[in-house]
Amino acid sequence: MNTQDKLVGKTITVIDKYGYQNLSLRKLTATLGLTTGAFYKHFKSKDALYEKVAIELSRNFIDKISLPDNATAQERLLIIAKNFCQYIDQHSNLAEFLFFNPTTLKAFSTKRSKYDFLNKMKILVNELNPKKNVSNQELFIQIWSFIQGYAALVNNKIVEYDEDLVKRTLDEFLQ
Repeated sequence: MNTQDKLVGKTITVIDKYGYQNLSLRKLTATLGLTTGAFYKHFKSKDALYEKVAIELSRNFIDKISLPDNATAQERLLIIAKNFCQYIDQHSNLAEFLFFNPTTLKAFSTKRSKYDFLNKMKILVNELNPKKNVSNQELFIQIWSFIQGYAALVNNKIVEYDEDLVKRTLDEFLQ
């Protein structure tokens, strides 16, 4: 494993444990036995590291989900929603980083992003959009907002995950 991959891996570990808001570049590099100068040989900025970390987290998340080829787009979206709720419950700091840090937020406004998870979600929503009087982007925002909000409720122990509720809500979006 090269130094850049070690930095990405260590950053994921630190964010998972402590969150990203107070992640010091100096502290991170020290845990790897590097100086901040050595860091800049591998990344031009902390944002560049964050982008690489987000790409890796996004890829890891979607790769770990079993999305059967014979499942409908709606069934695959329900699988993603369930796995996202479990992920945010088990790795709330990583989910917070992946979906709310300033480096990755701008990806939500682009048609094609570097984030596999986001791209998979957009493809599924595009397949599901029966209305066409609502743009694919608007439907994506509606569905993704619901999934994120519902996951936050589950994560904060306000509700328990209810697969039937998620399915009924998605059905309502698609009418």
